Amino acid sequence: MSVIFSLVDCNNFYASCERIFNPSLDNKPIVVLSNNDGCIIARSNEANSLGIAMGAPYHENESLIKKNKVLVFSSNYQLYGDISRRVMSSLAMFTPEMEVYSIDEAFLRLDKFYGQDPYSLASDIRLKILKWTGIPTSHGLAPTKTLAKVANYGAKKYPATNGVVDVTNQERRRKLMAIMPVREVWGVGSRINKKIFSR
Repeated sequence: MSVIFSLVDCNNFYASCERIFNPSLDNKPIVVLSNNDGCIIARSNEANSLGIAMGAPYHENESLIKKNKVLVFSSNYQLYGDISRRVMSSLAMFTPEMEVYSIDEAFLRLDKFYGQDPYSLASDIRLKILKWTGIPTSHGLAPTKTLAKVANYGAKKYPATNGVVDVTNQERRRKLMAIMPVREVWGVGSRINKKIFSR
């Protein structure tokens, strides 16, 4: 079996952390603010759908937030760090090869499980991480880390995928990349995106 990476990404991580100990927050719009409560650094899907911009100053969205009764939290990095460690230690139970990429992302090697379908394994990991930690995750499977990022975009973007997308198949990969914004490709920032489409 060829190499298969899975990028595991915690969905709306800071907002999901706030929900763990307060189930009444489920399905409600949430934003988390930076240390000085100046900027929005995390949003739940519900807040995102209202058009609240990531990284924007709070005061620019204050009227929209109040109008839609968005719940606002100051960042609690001690809590987020503790939950991140729980998630990562749980992921490490599934594979001997794991690379922690950020507080809410990790790459797993899934091809070492000979005889076990990587897609089914990723689906099982997703369900167990949710059960054990309360954090929902998205999983992108691919032969390279960059393509795993592409697959993870599809897993987060399209609910019908149930949080797992496998682009080890070239045709499936081509279809996803055809509809994926260039700015979402790992290593392609907004400046490069603008340069490409300004020509």
